[in-house]
Amino acid sequence: MPPANKSGKSNKLSRKQLQQLKDYGELDPLSSAIDEGGLDDAIGKALGRSGYGQFTGKFRAGKVTEKRINGRGRPSLAKSRRSARPDAYSRLLNSLSSTAGSIPAASSEAIVSDDEDMDEDLAESEESGADIAAGSASDEDGDNGEGMQSGTEDGDTINKEYGVDEVDNDELESDDGDDMEPEDVAASEPREAYEAHDYMESHYTNVDSEKLHKKLAAVTNKEYQQSVVEDEVFGPAAIFDVAGESMKPANPQPLKQKLIASFHALNKSSQFSSFQQRLFNWFDQYRDVAFVGRSMANEDELTTTYALHALNHVMKAKDREHKNSSKLAKAHAAGKDAGELRDRGFTRPRVLIILPFRNDAYKLVGKLLKLLSTKQEMNLSRFTKEYGPDSEEERRHNANQRKPEDFRRTFAGNIDDAFRIGLQLHNKSVKLYADFYRADIIIASPIGLRMTTGAESGDRKDFDFLSSIEMVIMDQCDTLLMQNWDHVAHMFAHMNLMPKKDHGCDFSRVRSWCLDGMAQYRRQTILLSEYMTPEIQAAFNNHCRSIEGKVRVKPAYTGSINDVVAQVKQVFKRVSVRRLASASDDRFSHFIEQTLPELEKTELSINHTVIFASSYFDFVRIRNHCKDKGLKFVAISEYSTKSEAMRARLKLHAGELQFILYSERAHFYYRYPIKGIRHMVFYSLPDHPHYYSELVNLMLNGNNESVAADELSCTAFYSKFDQLKLERVVGTKLALQLLSGDRSQFTFA
Repeated sequence: MPPANKSGKSNKLSRKQLQQLKDYGELDPLSSAIDEGGLDDAIGKALGRSGYGQFTGKFRAGKVTEKRINGRGRPSLAKSRRSARPDAYSRLLNSLSSTAGSIPAASSEAIVSDDEDMDEDLAESEESGADIAAGSASDEDGDNGEGMQSGTEDGDTINKEYGVDEVDNDELESDDGDDMEPEDVAASEPREAYEAHDYMESHYTNVDSEKLHKKLAAVTNKEYQQSVVEDEVFGPAAIFDVAGESMKPANPQPLKQKLIASFHALNKSSQFSSFQQRLFNWFDQYRDVAFVGRSMANEDELTTTYALHALNHVMKAKDREHKNSSKLAKAHAAGKDAGELRDRGFTRPRVLIILPFRNDAYKLVGKLLKLLSTKQEMNLSRFTKEYGPDSEEERRHNANQRKPEDFRRTFAGNIDDAFRIGLQLHNKSVKLYADFYRADIIIASPIGLRMTTGAESGDRKDFDFLSSIEMVIMDQCDTLLMQNWDHVAHMFAHMNLMPKKDHGCDFSRVRSWCLDGMAQYRRQTILLSEYMTPEIQAAFNNHCRSIEGKVRVKPAYTGSINDVVAQVKQVFKRVSVRRLASASDDRFSHFIEQTLPELEKTELSINHTVIFASSYFDFVRIRNHCKDKGLKFVAISEYSTKSEAMRARLKLHAGELQFILYSERAHFYYRYPIKGIRHMVFYSLPDHPHYYSELVNLMLNGNNESVAADELSCTAFYSKFDQLKLERVVGTKLALQLLSGDRSQFTFA
């Protein structure tokens, strides 16, 4: 038995004292033995001497209340879940050692408390450090991902659309763990064995093996074993295997138990659909995926699948950190070395989801909240106000009734394209508008993310929060192409780089491949689009570098030309180009030498012409050339006002213009019903295949009955590098004939 202390009381520490020591600084209770009063005094003195006595920290005093401590007094630590900084810990340890004798190691069995298992909040506090630095702001008062003060707002509303109750921010999440049952050590052994075979565990924990080196070499040199398989759900799928590793079988239990019930409720089914099952299997193997079969029909299933995968990934990763923190705490309490437990990156964000508009983020966050089924959602009312339908929604809805269905679907709700928001996940709560360095999931648009990372030149450049991204999901890539793809390229160029600052990182827990600058080879990139373009293909080739391989799904097309109902002679002309670098110049030369002279005629029948250009660079080039020649025309782009477009359409219908130059982005954003078109010229085929049939069919309703069918014409130019566009318009099989045939002109009537 240890000697009695000066007060005459027993040297054995009470459960409360042990918990205070553990919660405050992860102290080893074996290192000191003092009574309860001496312990309180020692902690108070150590706080005063350490320099951390004046702080703004958060100590939970109950289930739902929170107290903010300001001053040099000692806070009550019985319910605290925050850890002190390492230097404060060492000073407190020295203080305790100088005021009390040591406890023999034999008493170590009495240390373990019923609350030994830490919840996720404790793991989060360990990974980010305690919030007791001098003058540090709380989570709710700090800057959020949008550079604004997240503030504390009353969450007294209910999001009826998603069925989520919001709790006042004054009643912060109280994941005290009192209602959590301690994990049975024996029962955890089979779980550990199962996780060893989990695809996520094997993907991130394999740090040094001969097979890993072969994979890295193959991905670096782009040495894939490519094969095309006929998938029973998606049709032909290109599989890119690495180092002889083929497609793995489906994981029998891929989901965290917490997500299963909520997924069944959201999916309105007790199991995956065949579409979701095949897609989730590819996601779960951590292969890079380019799926270009997105449509309005499968949109709901697709977004549900990748939202489930993103949450499953974050929850598995946080669970691993939680367990490793518990192991470290137990080993430290026993005076043992737990070894290296590396389970995180430099910064906290793991998942980055890129979307084009706020309404898409609004729908996605609603699904994420439903899947999480948490008790508290902080800042939900603010999110609904800023991302939900605005006051102009009803007016836009009524004005768009005559627009095509895909237009109404895309531009419903809030269509602001500059946004970014961080989601911080806790055991029983979710915080929206979390600071990026405290967020687990970041949802942003390309321009919104660019506003955060800053320009190439200037002082405001911060992209360290992208250093440890483990999963990138880009949805609606076809819509992102209608914005500015340069922001997407900038995002990939600044992702998984070495951070410039430590941001409170615990480097002893950082994965070795992050320290080696190899994080890009562990990142999973998912590209989702309605169709494939050279830009998306380039991103797939250059930025999808997962060591697990790739999958690309591109369906066969029947061709949008089948949707043309107007009796119009359609002529496809192949432009001879020398090489890819000069394709744009060759096309322009062919146009100004052979096509434009015909449009310079003043006959009334020739004046009813629309020239369509899919590329804005081609649009500007043609516009400038026609201006220099003094031609009578009007250019309609996405930057043209509605009044300008209206006047141009009226003049074209009256025959007062030689032609209208029309950009694809203008058609994407406005879908102008141009009347009086008699000659449609596609300088380049549209990326959106249904735009071809839409514009040609305008001749059917936009002309009076006196115009004969032989007075209407449609001419489309293409080159051998336009295979992706051409196959979507004329069909996959017919496109091969148009590209490889001896003739350079093909007519469809």
